[in-house]
Amino acid sequence: MNRRSRLVIVLAVVLATALAYLAFGPDGPVVEGRRWDRPSVDRDLTEVIADTFRVLVVQDPLCYEQWPEAEHGAVYEMLERFAEQQGLVIAPRLAPVDSLVPLLQSGRGDVIAAPIPARSPLLTYVHASRPYWHLAPMVALLRADRLLGLQEADIPDTIRSSRSSVFAQAPEPSVGASTLVLTDRSTQELIEELAIGRGRAVLLTDAEARYYAGLFPQLTFRETGAPRLACVFGSRTNARALAKELDRWIGSDEEARGMILAAYGGPIRTRKALGRSIGRPVVVGDTISPYDSLFRHFSTRHGIPWELLAAIAFKESGFDSAAVSHRGARGLMQLMPRTARGLGVDSLHLVDAQVRAGAMFLAVLDSIWMRSVPDDEQRLPFVLAAYNAGPGHVLDAQRLAGELGLDRRRWMGNVERAITLLALPDQFTRPGIGNGRCKGNETFLYVRDVLGIYARFRSVSTAP
Repeated sequence: MNRRSRLVIVLAVVLATALAYLAFGPDGPVVEGRRWDRPSVDRDLTEVIADTFRVLVVQDPLCYEQWPEAEHGAVYEMLERFAEQQGLVIAPRLAPVDSLVPLLQSGRGDVIAAPIPARSPLLTYVHASRPYWHLAPMVALLRADRLLGLQEADIPDTIRSSRSSVFAQAPEPSVGASTLVLTDRSTQELIEELAIGRGRAVLLTDAEARYYAGLFPQLTFRETGAPRLACVFGSRTNARALAKELDRWIGSDEEARGMILAAYGGPIRTRKALGRSIGRPVVVGDTISPYDSLFRHFSTRHGIPWELLAAIAFKESGFDSAAVSHRGARGLMQLMPRTARGLGVDSLHLVDAQVRAGAMFLAVLDSIWMRSVPDDEQRLPFVLAAYNAGPGHVLDAQRLAGELGLDRRRWMGNVERAITLLALPDQFTRPGIGNGRCKGNETFLYVRDVLGIYARFRSVSTAP
């Protein structure tokens, strides 16, 4: 080693030592000139009652999200309930994970509400509450799909995980036999990438899995076999009264917390491979429904295959001409009265008006995508999606698909995946997305269901 190399090494060591001293000082870590190994304010429950209850949260659907019309997040809603019982005015403060403790100790927050494991290094200098949540690790994978040729996948040897995940924060992260690959991206960002068919397996909590299972039918979720972690809130060590009341509430309000969590997803069921659902329509001979003659009549007038009209009627109402949805959609084709009036059909009380309006609406939707998706077979899923979700949401999904590098002229495996993302605020509030939130998971499955029923009806009507 030459003299210059030795000099560089010496200077690097000196610089590292100096930076470490500036960061940690002689007695503990320092941020913005203040040590955060101890509180720098004297602020307990009395001061919080007189001011605001400052809750430190991270951007996460189960912790805290700001939607256009409201604030959401299971953990935040739990603390809203605590604040209401204590007579506190709650104020959420968004923060990155590595700033939670400094913000707490400086008084800019009163409780760390981001889910953190009971033995996390983040809690070294703060008071940990009683556990309020026990979370198990799960793995998200792209679901097997017969139409796209995707086979069922096993849990791989390496799993991607956000550094802010409760399992990545644990002193000894473990998810069974797999190795974690940590990234600075959030769990939601990793899930969104997986949902459009990119990336590999993603580590998440069972609570997150329940939530995302309701949004993304293209994903499946597996247990890892690793143990659950207890999650706690963090508060300043000198805020004893606040910590005491928080612990008391955790021990006494378990049922209410369970109800809040239940609103963010139900049980995760085993998911078989995706395909085209064929439903269970009863077909006697070559007769599909009592309304076949009407379907045939308006098929000829508006250029819509009569079996397609029948498939939509079966999916929408089960061939019940008197059906009325909770939103006010009416009849066989479940159209809203205002949609029918826009087509020149003043009333949906008569069955022929219901079928006529449905056929006219499908013809209008078909014309919207005639130029951008000229192939009839490729265009049909867009028409069905628009019938279910409205044309605005489908056009938004096409725009989003293009921005994400998907093929905006192909539904299967492309726009159908993009439309599921429109349930999330970071996606439906993008510039250029003008129609707001969409329950894209319902549209994803609706299109496949109708296509499957349509294929079955066609096989019946064309049988020798």
